[in-house]
Amino acid sequence: MNSKSKTPSIPIEGLISYEDWLKGRRTRRALSERVAGGEIRRASSSSDKRLRQLFNGERGLPFTPTEKL
Repeated sequence: MNSKSKTPSIPIEGLISYEDWLKGRRTRRALSERVAGGEIRRASSSSDKRLRQLFNGERGLPFTPTEKL
């Protein structure tokens, strides 16, 4: 693995800029596409009942493609 990653990491202080988070999201999304491809959200979980109550019958907020952020 390349130790000189271009993906920003969260510093020990725990703060990261939105721009750095977005760069990391793009990298994580690209990696997940290479590994799993397609939808990465679980089809179901033990928290479904609670999640569906919170999100109007859905399991979470609608996904926003990284390109639109």
